[in-house]
Amino acid sequence: MSASIRAGQLIGSCIEYGLWFGVGAYLAWFWPRRVRRQVQSGKISEEQARQTLRKFSPLLGYLVMIAAIVFALSQFF
Repeated sequence: MSASIRAGQLIGSCIEYGLWFGVGAYLAWFWPRRVRRQVQSGKISEEQARQTLRKFSPLLGYLVMIAAIVFALSQFF
């Protein structure tokens, strides 16, 4: 299957899945840290932080990263 994929299409797919992986990494690792810093600096309260983290849960980030990896690997098999 991978031999029949054109080089431009392969590079475009890698870029797309890399972006999805980046979004997942941001949601899983960097978003909670950003919210935690806002709480520590006093910009938002603990309750507002919990509500913010419910909107985009870190679990969603892990799921997006896993999906990006699975879809990228599915092109080769």
